[in-house]
Amino acid sequence: MAKRTDSEKRPKRSAEGRAASPAVLVVTFAILAASIAMVAWNAQTTRDANALRLAERDALLTAHALNAAADRTAEQFNQLRGAGRSVGSIDASDIGVDSVISIQAAGRSNDQRNRELANRARDMIASGLRMRVTPNNEIMLVHALNDGSGIISRASFDKWLTGANASQRIILSGDRTVSIGGENVLPPNAAVLNGQGNYRWQGLTNRSLTACSDVAGANFRLCLNRSGPLLTQANALQFLLYAILLGAPALAVFGLYRTARGARPETEEAQREAPGVVRVATAAENSQVGAWQITPEAGKVWINDQTARLFGLQLAGELHLSEFMDQVFPEHRENFQRAIDACRSGKPMSVDVATKMSRGETWVEFRGSMDRLDHSAQPTMSGVVFDVTEVVRQRERQRSSEARLRLAIESFPCPFALWDNRRRLTFWNKAFAQLFQLEDVVRVGVAYETIMLARTANTVSERGSEEDPNTTIVGLSTGQWIKVVERRSPAGGVITFGLDVTQDVKSEDELIRQKKKLSAAVQELARSEGHNAELAHKYNEEKAKAERSADSKSAFLANMSHELRTPLNAINGFSEILVNEMYGALGDERYRDYARDILTSGQHLLDMINDILDIAKIEAGKMTIDPKPIDLVDPVDAAVRMIRRKAEEKSVDLSLQAPDNLPEVDADHRAVRQMVLNLLSNAIKFTDEGGKVIVAVQDKGDFVRVAVRDTGVGIPKEHLPRLAQPFEQVHETRERNYEGTGLGLALTKSFAEMHGGRLSIASEVGKGTMVSFYLPVSKTTARPSVAIA
Repeated sequence: MAKRTDSEKRPKRSAEGRAASPAVLVVTFAILAASIAMVAWNAQTTRDANALRLAERDALLTAHALNAAADRTAEQFNQLRGAGRSVGSIDASDIGVDSVISIQAAGRSNDQRNRELANRARDMIASGLRMRVTPNNEIMLVHALNDGSGIISRASFDKWLTGANASQRIILSGDRTVSIGGENVLPPNAAVLNGQGNYRWQGLTNRSLTACSDVAGANFRLCLNRSGPLLTQANALQFLLYAILLGAPALAVFGLYRTARGARPETEEAQREAPGVVRVATAAENSQVGAWQITPEAGKVWINDQTARLFGLQLAGELHLSEFMDQVFPEHRENFQRAIDACRSGKPMSVDVATKMSRGETWVEFRGSMDRLDHSAQPTMSGVVFDVTEVVRQRERQRSSEARLRLAIESFPCPFALWDNRRRLTFWNKAFAQLFQLEDVVRVGVAYETIMLARTANTVSERGSEEDPNTTIVGLSTGQWIKVVERRSPAGGVITFGLDVTQDVKSEDELIRQKKKLSAAVQELARSEGHNAELAHKYNEEKAKAERSADSKSAFLANMSHELRTPLNAINGFSEILVNEMYGALGDERYRDYARDILTSGQHLLDMINDILDIAKIEAGKMTIDPKPIDLVDPVDAAVRMIRRKAEEKSVDLSLQAPDNLPEVDADHRAVRQMVLNLLSNAIKFTDEGGKVIVAVQDKGDFVRVAVRDTGVGIPKEHLPRLAQPFEQVHETRERNYEGTGLGLALTKSFAEMHGGRLSIASEVGKGTMVSFYLPVSKTTARPSVAIA
């Protein structure tokens, strides 16, 4: 396509045409300036809206943190109360506040301020509130108890509120307004605090942003007040970019204006017939940028020489839009078409595409907007295009560098975060978000204070380092301890990384606990030494009392032995006469049953009294035995024959196993028989119907063992140590009920030890029990000892 020439002669332009050209240029420039101004205003409005949303979210998080602190105080108080602590014994440091007092104590106080405090607390409870700001600029927390009483705790702002700094002020706005931090921040006025705005201006350069959030259960709202200079570095760079965008068309308009005013009449006449975009093209050529004009309705596009060079075209001028679209890299044509369609709807065009000629290596940026010169002409869009290859390559290198950095940070197993010079988050790894539970908070641009505030929800303790002020030991709710280190970067930002020091902290805590225990033990030992003499004196007195009591008990039992047994023997004798009807029939069968019950109960009671008296004599050292060399089978067999009837009544198979030629033992015949009777009585009692009881006499070297084994209910292992103690039984823990005093095993053990032997018990629940006693072989028949099973 050839360029259009100006060599043809045309009629000269009228004075009205010459006057209209500057007006058209001015209108074009005004529209372009207005478009750029609208884009700049929209960007500033968007930034303000984003800053407001961030501040509102931070205010909400701060309010939640304040409520969480109040909840922790109430929970700690409830735990101390549940542990048995009274309200008066709970110290303020126990629940993390500056002062604590019950409402009742405050109401009864002689201090007028305490009484006023109690009245305010009662009003708060009646109104359903639990927090308010005191006249002393403290946070007052009221905790109502189930019994109708309550406590009042107070804490300073800096104890419960974090995040205040030189660029941020925290405000509590209610019946009084108080604040902390950010003294140089422009404070909000009443209109802002009442929700009638968010920004307050002071002059043209100083302003502040305020965002508020309601606090549950409080009579105040929590507001964050931040400084917000109008002209920031980012704003200045963007304004400079808009000025450059506006400057190029301004230079073009100025040049065209001068050309229109000073050109020869022939040139003016030639330009009258040329496309209107030629004037823009002239300025674009002077600025070394391409110019273009698209008429979408006609499917035409006009380009200048610079645009043609960028796309590898031989000639500039007018061509079909589809021809020009073919010169765009194929993968970018759809994006370019969307930009054209968006521009037709009135949006400014700004799109990057690669050229087909360079196979995607050369990038250009189209910028422009819709323009209608008059009502009769077709709507057109025009603008500039320039080479942005280096910008795009630099952008790609930056993305690649950021991707490599992101990969390296993600591979780091410990938490890591990077902040810019304004303490805004730029990079972080998964460990940082997961360990501190920040998945819902972290994103590029979030303030350092916001992250630290959100981190407190998962933090139970923080310790500063004495060696490094930039190091903090953070205790997490998961039980982990993380050493968080912060260092300044060369660019003025901050690098945060953490190390897991859980084991080190636990070791240190254990060492501290051991030191405290040792110190307490030393103090207790020092105190106890002062009481030794007093305790020794009291011991001697109690010992004397015990000896007198034992003597009295022995005398009582000796006297009562005859007094108890004589009437019982009479009762048993008379009841036996009635049962046997020695003097004639009793008549009614019920009389014989009653007499039989009396005889059984009397015999049982006599056995119990005998056991109790025997134990008392043994404890008093008055029980004596007469050991003689005897065949141990004789008393054992006598006991078996005496109790066999009882076993038969219960259908228990009772058997005796004893080998011949057993060595004699030095033993009291009556005591051995009593020992075997006690063991058999227990075995039969705890063996169900159809069970077995086996009595075995065995030679065990220096000892002869008598073992009574049954197939009864058995005894749990944890109860075995209690047996063989006076009055100890385990049947009270079982569902079945067995009568007895619990003296049988105790007597058997005492008798065995008086003979120089011992007692052993083995049992398994559900399978049975074996109780054995060992008696020493008589010295006249003693043999070399063997191991005792």
